[in-house]
Amino acid sequence: MLRDDPGPFGNRLTRYGRGPIWVLTVGCLAFMAASAAHAVVREDPWGGAGFAVGAGLWAFVLNFFRNPTRVPPADPDVIVSPADGKVFEVTRVENEEYIDGPATRVSVFLNVFNVHVNRSPVDGVVRYVKHHAGKFHSATRPDCREVNERQSVGVEMEDGTRVVVRKIAGLIARRICCPLEEGDRLERGFDYGMIRFGSQTEISLPERPGYRLELDVAPGQGVQGGVSSIGRWVKVDAPLEVSGSTAGSAGESG
Repeated sequence: MLRDDPGPFGNRLTRYGRGPIWVLTVGCLAFMAASAAHAVVREDPWGGAGFAVGAGLWAFVLNFFRNPTRVPPADPDVIVSPADGKVFEVTRVENEEYIDGPATRVSVFLNVFNVHVNRSPVDGVVRYVKHHAGKFHSATRPDCREVNERQSVGVEMEDGTRVVVRKIAGLIARRICCPLEEGDRLERGFDYGMIRFGSQTEISLPERPGYRLELDVAPGQGVQGGVSSIGRWVKVDAPLEVSGSTAGSAGESG
């Protein structure tokens, strides 16, 4: 259902910015045309400056809403980053939303020059979608996940493992776009939404019995959504059990 709705220019620009793209494109082109006419008719050098400002704003709009093709790693066990940006926090939480238990949370900050399309970190089915109304403080504030506008999406993997991706609006961001509904099936790396103009995206990974989580990222590291590895769960081999009778026999024979 979601894949049948490509964005402009063959989805090179995200479908989640279709309205703003066309409105701002028309506005920028009109401003550039008026500035060029002013420069020619009145021979006013400020008209040329206005044309340059309009062209720069239009370039910013196209750059912000870009949606580059991303191919996830071949290894199906890799958990990919849900967003472009820079990792600024890795922390353990005792009771994560939807997971209802302990988890490792990785927070990624997106500036206005990053790709703002969000991507599914794993294959799975959407089981939880919740929007929280809130404020628009800086996305780097420690309390932003409690007070800012945000949306949490819970994905259940094939084996029942629950993963949470949380989009948090920032100081400039005023719009969280996410058409997902419970029951939607996601493939790893699929672009499923965005936050407009600066924000934060978090991914929370639960503990899994019989596995250990190996992270591939650390604070300060840059990541690309749908491509960069956040980490993976590695199966822990069960220790070799030695029965009491066997141990006793060995001791007696010695």
